[in-house]
Amino acid sequence: MAKADKSIALADDIVPLKKSLFDRVADYLDANDWRYRAVRDSAYFSMDCRIAEASVRVVLNVTEGDQLNRILVLSVYPIFVPENRRVAVLKAMNEINFSLVFGCLEMDPADGQIRFRTSVEADTDITECMMERVLHGNLAGADRHFAALMGATFSVAEPEASNEIVSRPHGATLQ
Repeated sequence: MAKADKSIALADDIVPLKKSLFDRVADYLDANDWRYRAVRDSAYFSMDCRIAEASVRVVLNVTEGDQLNRILVLSVYPIFVPENRRVAVLKAMNEINFSLVFGCLEMDPADGQIRFRTSVEADTDITECMMERVLHGNLAGADRHFAALMGATFSVAEPEASNEIVSRPHGATLQ
């Protein structure tokens, strides 16, 4: 008598379930010990993060579709620019934005809130490496430009002086 083959073959049409981008971002944040609040219905994560110069509110907005996957990261600075300083700060932001290759500074004209924005998008899966680059690149950019924006916001420094502050060597003091 022949032995019966007891192995189970998977049908060709069974595909393992793929995790959503939202779930993969949550897995990445969990694996790297980030403390966050997830809002699945609105597809975003929110967390506080300490950078060298301040604490910022970080928001990761996740978009997943048939043709485009995107993670938008915003670092929200803990200040609101007074109305009388917004033009000077906008000039400083333009100087900084002109020199940026990755990321962008923006200000809400209604209340003067400043944010640093980065994003990654792909028509395929967004990898963990891409998640790390967009998040850490955002935090590095937010930290790098914080002092210049505070100088433009709370001092009488001319906007052109902000460019000098931004181009200072990493680790140099502002004195």
